[in-house]
Amino acid sequence: MSGPTPLPVLTCRKCGSVNPLVFLAPVTVPGEPVGTCICMSCAMARGWLDRDGNLKPGITL
Repeated sequence: MSGPTPLPVLTCRKCGSVNPLVFLAPVTVPGEPVGTCICMSCAMARGWLDRDGNLKPGITL
């Protein structure tokens, strides 16, 4: 019996932070131990989110 699949190490594509607690748009390749994402702080700083933390209309990641 095999164990659980480990989560990949995600790096923010904008600021380089590793494994942010809250992130959007994760990109991983099956079987690879690393991937990329956009952290919530970077998305907020770029004006992609509304006051509730949801993507604004017309924004796609």
